[in-house]
Amino acid sequence: MKRIRVLRLITWLPKGGIERKIAAVLPRLNKDLFEPHVCCIRERGPLAEELEAKGIPVHVVPFRSRLHPWSLWQLSKLTRRLGIELIHAHMYRANTPASVLSLLGSPFKVIGHYHNVGTWETWRQQQLDAYLARRRAMNLAVSEAVRRDVLGHLHLPPEKVHTLYNGVDTREYCPPSASEREALRYALGWPCDALVVVMAARLVPQKNHRFVIENARDIIRDFPNLYFVFAGSGPLEHELKELAARSEMAEHIVFLGHREDVPQILAASDISILPSSREGFSNTVLESMACGLPTVASDVGGNREIIEHTLNGFLLEMEENPAGPTPKAAQFVRFIRRLAAEPALRAQIGAAARQTALRFSLDVMVEQTEKLYLELLGRGGGA
Repeated sequence: MKRIRVLRLITWLPKGGIERKIAAVLPRLNKDLFEPHVCCIRERGPLAEELEAKGIPVHVVPFRSRLHPWSLWQLSKLTRRLGIELIHAHMYRANTPASVLSLLGSPFKVIGHYHNVGTWETWRQQQLDAYLARRRAMNLAVSEAVRRDVLGHLHLPPEKVHTLYNGVDTREYCPPSASEREALRYALGWPCDALVVVMAARLVPQKNHRFVIENARDIIRDFPNLYFVFAGSGPLEHELKELAARSEMAEHIVFLGHREDVPQILAASDISILPSSREGFSNTVLESMACGLPTVASDVGGNREIIEHTLNGFLLEMEENPAGPTPKAAQFVRFIRRLAAEPALRAQIGAAARQTALRFSLDVMVEQTEKLYLELLGRGGGA
């Protein structure tokens, strides 16, 4: 059987959650059935070389604007040259040109993929996307929460949007043995008796690092061996470091910057947190749970679709503030204090979290992606 040529269309390939998931899934697709390609509509980005090293070609068609005629023609020319049958586009900036080309008569089918809630910047974007989404072969959402958001904002019939959950590599993200954990901590320079609360997230407003720093004192004063460790970089780095330096607990707040060893950092930690104001379906939460960490996360987006409150993690209720919704500070402090004080509870919740993560493995995501492609192109069952 002729292999299906699939093009993943995206703005560019930084080392972000969406892009890392693409880099993880594409090399695992059945090579007898699929020939995947990636096209960036801005620039390549650091993950391009990683994909190419795994045999996935990466193309670039610069778009001056989402509907620029010359850019659309160049993308159409690329799809014809490659014989693309299916474009799987990610987010509004890539969903739009792929959908427009399809409407103009290009022979490929289009999947539009939504990764977060409220992704439209203007009313015009929302109206255009509503028109295009109705005419795509399929729309995907990373969680039921995102699916409901897309259906509600774009007023689509339910059958036009399907949920495809993110998956995690449960072999790469896994609980360490006691000796492995000791070795990891030694390599990271962490004391063996330190209680590490890790937050693996970009330093951007929606992740609420400031909220963590502002509430750290109420926790650390009773747990002098507790440290908040931030793994990630971003535009707020200087501001957050200054805020931490002015606090009374500056030595207990550690900035690691951008890291390539996040699985090891999670495995060496004791508790994971993600008090975001907005999420679609968090890779960080899933990866933390796969490492057997009790996780405290905001009750936003798809977090409650994987976290069962008090059973395999803790969900933080949200409250409205002038700057937007934030987690309830008293709850955050109470949950962290309880986990810090009860090692047996950490172990119990962490074990349950690991079992949950196994149901959201990368293997499951790859299998569901293959099935979706085959059915969409009328080749169900691989026939």
